[in-house]
Amino acid sequence: MSLAASIWSEVLAEVQSYRLDATEPLPAVADACRQIAAGIAQVREAQALDARGESLSDDDASWLERQLAGLLGTGPLEGFLRRGDVENIWLFGPRLGLLGLSGGRQERIIDPPFADAEEMVRFVAHLAVTHGQTGRRFDASAPLLDLRLRTGERVFAAMEVCGTPYLTVRCHRHRLIRLDDLVAGGSLSADAAGFLAAAVRPPAPANVLICGALGSGKTTLLRALLGEIAPNEVVCTLEQTFELFLDETHPYTFAAETREPNSDGEGEITMEELARRSLRSGADRVIVGELRGPEAATFLSACGTGSDGSMATIHASSPRQALARLVRYCMGSGLAGAQSALIAEAADVVHLVVHMAADPHTGFRGVRQITEVLGAPEGRFETHDIYARRVRTGPLEPVGRPRNDELAERLSEGGIDITTWPSEADL
Repeated sequence: MSLAASIWSEVLAEVQSYRLDATEPLPAVADACRQIAAGIAQVREAQALDARGESLSDDDASWLERQLAGLLGTGPLEGFLRRGDVENIWLFGPRLGLLGLSGGRQERIIDPPFADAEEMVRFVAHLAVTHGQTGRRFDASAPLLDLRLRTGERVFAAMEVCGTPYLTVRCHRHRLIRLDDLVAGGSLSADAAGFLAAAVRPPAPANVLICGALGSGKTTLLRALLGEIAPNEVVCTLEQTFELFLDETHPYTFAAETREPNSDGEGEITMEELARRSLRSGADRVIVGELRGPEAATFLSACGTGSDGSMATIHASSPRQALARLVRYCMGSGLAGAQSALIAEAADVVHLVVHMAADPHTGFRGVRQITEVLGAPEGRFETHDIYARRVRTGPLEPVGRPRNDELAERLSEGGIDITTWPSEADL
């Protein structure tokens, strides 16, 4: 056995033993394990040098570092995750990769992360067992994997059902963000930011639905809006995978996420169950990271039963489509009533729909429309744009004066008097 291999054998045993008994936070455990590994390597190399004149080469030292990184962190992906500008990692097999960077930029991965498909699959299986919420499997019998790493990144992987193994990692670089940050980045005008802040802050916050395509910035805007809540409010956040991180900055947060079944098929907690039980939490607001199905009925119920200022995101290409999809999801809950009644209820309790858009050519992500919900005469949603971009790449401008009297009253309590706004003819 080579010197490097014998050192790694001893390091592996010591590190695994330490990790089993450790009670410190994960970063502290990782640092301690690195110190253990460095100490073993130093002692063993000194012994080999005295006995045989043998020492570790640079390649040996690099190999040991990679082995330890793979054990403690995310192996060949660790360097990308440590970069502050990487938001997404895509691997199309072991030798072709792409980085999604902040600002919509992309960068090709030059050095192949893995030698072959087998090594890539072993790496993903290692993540599934050691880094997820629960012990998971990734093999021929379980070829699809969706999990959150303990450090917050979201991982999706596939094998067998595709021609070559596939892996994507979504990172959350901007956990703490304010509306001013979005204004500075051009995603939102200062005027519209002030409007949204007044709409969601106490004492009479509006219920807001944020819509847009995948990657359009819905969750980022939702995080910024959550920055306007009062420090004494009790907030319940419900997510498929933690992306809001409100509990890191707001003291009175009940943050819950769904849980996939373990390798034995047990322990699953669905969004529908989380949403249904959230109504018993007594929260002032209910925030749903993304509406995908029957939990929409619970969100609608929360909006209509005193949880003012509730918010959610939903995949849709326009405000009207977002409202229609909300109703369709409610219809699938099995607990909802007639479609006409659901439309009327949604029109009554959802005050604003914010439409996000992304331009893949420029990398721009921002608010395209801020729309109020006026009602649902004859079973059809009636909406009215308050802010919009008159042209796709143009500025976000006021295009209408709020017409909903209830919304106007809420805005007034939030600090905006719409009676001072110019008439629509002057906008």
